[in-house]
Amino acid sequence: MIRYVIVLPHTRHKFSVTCETLLDAQRIAEIGDVDHGVLMPGLGYCVYEHALFVPTDKQAYCGIAGHLIAGPAVFYGFDEAGETIDLRLSEFPDVRWYLGVNDVEAAIERGEIERPCMAFNGAAFWQWPDPPPK
Repeated sequence: MIRYVIVLPHTRHKFSVTCETLLDAQRIAEIGDVDHGVLMPGLGYCVYEHALFVPTDKQAYCGIAGHLIAGPAVFYGFDEAGETIDLRLSEFPDVRWYLGVNDVEAAIERGEIERPCMAFNGAAFWQWPDPPPK
């Protein structure tokens, strides 16, 4: 059993769960089709793979460790070998809840979080909150 942290921006709630697998934690957070990322060494997460493309008036956001998180997310610890390890809520970075697109834009302007973007060979071809690239 591994301890995960689930963050739910829509309800501004974060909590710890102990599950057999990451998939079990994803089910609790109600996340399907996921993308994985790393916030910092030893701290990984997964979110709905198209969460940043959801229209801003239908999505909820938070900021964690300089990253914009869109929608529900499951966070987990990992060791130097890449094995999943317990993540305690007391070890989890501070969460900043955003009311909407204007709050997110203000946080980007303050340097609190980075604007999510996609780039190829150093050239950006998409940035949040633009519609998804074709």
